[in-house]
Amino acid sequence: MAQEDEAQGFLHLPSATGTGVLVRRTQVVGARPNGPNEGSIVYTAAGPSIYTSLTTKQLARLFDAQAVEAQHQG
Repeated sequence: MAQEDEAQGFLHLPSATGTGVLVRRTQVVGARPNGPNEGSIVYTAAGPSIYTSLTTKQLARLFDAQAVEAQHQG
């Protein structure tokens, strides 16, 4: 799971292929699932995308947000 340094407002997001990335909490603007591998792509205000091994549901809990499940009309 992600580690947070509350005093500095940074989060360490784990990566499936490396050690992860340190990002300022206020720079995260959104996220979406990254295909069938259970990871997510996190979007930042500065522009670069961050690929993390966390699911969107885990990210939603981390940011105290609600993850919305789409219902497909069939």
